[in-house]
Amino acid sequence: MNEIGIAFNLQSPQEKNKDIKIYISEKKEDNLLYKFMIGCDGAWETLRDFSPEEEVIWTPHKDGRYTIMVQAKTLDSVKSFDYVSKADFIIGKEEEKIINNIYLDKEEIVKGDKVTLTIETKKLDLVFRYYIKEKDIWRLIKDYSAENTLTFIADKPGQNEILVQCKTLDSKNKFDECENILFQVEETKKVEIINFKCLIEDIIVDNELVFEVETSCKDGKTILYKFIKVAEDGSKECIQDYSNKNIVSFIETKKGDYKLLCLVKDIYSPRDYDDIAALNYTVKPYKDIVIQSFTSDLSSPQVCETCINFKAVVFGGKELQYRFKIDGNHPEDSGYIRNSNFLWKTKKPGKYKIELWVKDVSFDGNYEKSAVMNFIIEEKNLDPIIISKVVLDKNNKILIGETINAKVIASGGIEPRYSFNVKKEGKEIEKINFGTCNWVNFTPEEKGVYELEVRVKDKYSKRNYDSHSIVYIEAFDYMPASIDYILHKKKENYQIGDIIDYEIITQYTQKTLVKYVLNINGRKVEETDYVKDKNYSFIPKCSGIYTLEIYAKNEKSDKEFDCKREIKINVYDAPPISNIKISCDKKFLKVNETVTFNVSCDGGQDVLYKFYIMEQKNWKLVQNYSKKNYYSFMPFHNGVYKLLVLCKSGLRKCDYEDYDIIKFQVE
Repeated sequence: MNEIGIAFNLQSPQEKNKDIKIYISEKKEDNLLYKFMIGCDGAWETLRDFSPEEEVIWTPHKDGRYTIMVQAKTLDSVKSFDYVSKADFIIGKEEEKIINNIYLDKEEIVKGDKVTLTIETKKLDLVFRYYIKEKDIWRLIKDYSAENTLTFIADKPGQNEILVQCKTLDSKNKFDECENILFQVEETKKVEIINFKCLIEDIIVDNELVFEVETSCKDGKTILYKFIKVAEDGSKECIQDYSNKNIVSFIETKKGDYKLLCLVKDIYSPRDYDDIAALNYTVKPYKDIVIQSFTSDLSSPQVCETCINFKAVVFGGKELQYRFKIDGNHPEDSGYIRNSNFLWKTKKPGKYKIELWVKDVSFDGNYEKSAVMNFIIEEKNLDPIIISKVVLDKNNKILIGETINAKVIASGGIEPRYSFNVKKEGKEIEKINFGTCNWVNFTPEEKGVYELEVRVKDKYSKRNYDSHSIVYIEAFDYMPASIDYILHKKKENYQIGDIIDYEIITQYTQKTLVKYVLNINGRKVEETDYVKDKNYSFIPKCSGIYTLEIYAKNEKSDKEFDCKREIKINVYDAPPISNIKISCDKKFLKVNETVTFNVSCDGGQDVLYKFYIMEQKNWKLVQNYSKKNYYSFMPFHNGVYKLLVLCKSGLRKCDYEDYDIIKFQVE
């Protein structure tokens, strides 16, 4: 406001019917078009529409307080105006001004903003009335009240104008003074999708898929997201209708190629959507099969009648099958089996090729992955050394800088010797040559999977080694959170009003953060931040299927979560109230003697009781709904009385569930 200077050839105030020159004293830039307008008592008159002229003559014909407004814009501007300024001028006798100032709580207003208008006055005991201009018509927003503030939603882009009228409490005028305020409402910025990604690495059948969308909106606006899934055959399914959740999760039950569409819009946007993005993904029936290692417990060569155990370490698949094929002087074939180990008892000397085939049980081909090993069998001579097991002093998942001890237990031979070799991603990290020590300490300095190969040979053996074994050690920056147990008191049926609580048992409890998400019938009703509290409880207020999602992660983790568990329970309404009975503490009732009636019933929860009594043929409410299940009173007249009791459960929104009436005689 007041971006250009407005000046007059005469000073305010002046008498009416005088020619007053209004001209531009300061301007933002050259070659502007100017529009001159005069306002008084809420009515506006255009002196001259947009033109290059920088002055105009104004001849007022009546007394009053006038507001002169000048709008300016460039020649090629598409806006209503680029600059605006206002100035006041008094014609006739100057009266004391009531309204000192009108201001808004925002300098820049965007469509959908909540704006508060405040009026500063020089007097007290005033009332105010507010109008807004819509298509050249003044619409009443709020009639006269003592409130000098008005809060409204700016929902119309462009120039807006609000008129304020005020008067004293004892004034008989329609208004004593009025002022208006102009303000510009900008269109909402178009929301753009800047990132659309899947948070799950393994996109496989029956695994929960989680997708996240990020938008360019960072100013606290409410953004709505809609997700539509498109299958290979073109069929569509709405995964989530417009909601403020930018993360969606679902489980895919069929393999294939899919497309996930995300539509985003501002909550106030009139468009169907402001931006759309598509993410193609392929759902595999299972993780890709990877043969990490194919080893034998004894090294080549070996002698006849030696039992050699072949071991395959394979990841992926859903239900793996293994086939061991031995080609040579005495071929063998295990056929497809579910065991990843195969014991081969050598019978004839010679050169052999041992082939491993691996596939998922659902795969129709011969194999999905394979590995080959060559082996030499010699005539029987010495008893070989066999590694029974490699013992670790702790779990094979450790933190960087933590030391783990590996001890080798072997049998056979005369004087065994032990060698240790540590590799990471195929690169040798550390090696200890053959010696008499059967243990080693290892401390990882970087995160990753380490391969510790143990080799054993007899002192007098001519082989590179007689037996070997491999163990894998995984090192982490932090230990990923793991939910071991979820403890809660088991109950056959949960009902509305029951206290349902859970205790989460995790490893590394002090460094584990937990987030709880509660859903009722598929709708999220509560979500916590990540907290250290491992206890969660709630009281159901309605019946339905309650789903509690529990996310856990290490406090150093940059992932959405390290571990997730889900619990579902059914919550039922309390059984209806029935079998109401009213009992009396006296057999004979007499005037001026207190009597007490007790009520009992079956079913219900947090039962409430309401009592009416009929005395001299008139019913009267004596106790509204409360948990008090008895009523005491003293009759002052003899005759026939009736007592009516109505019962309902505390959470039921009905008049009553059941009732009972007792009739009694007072003597």
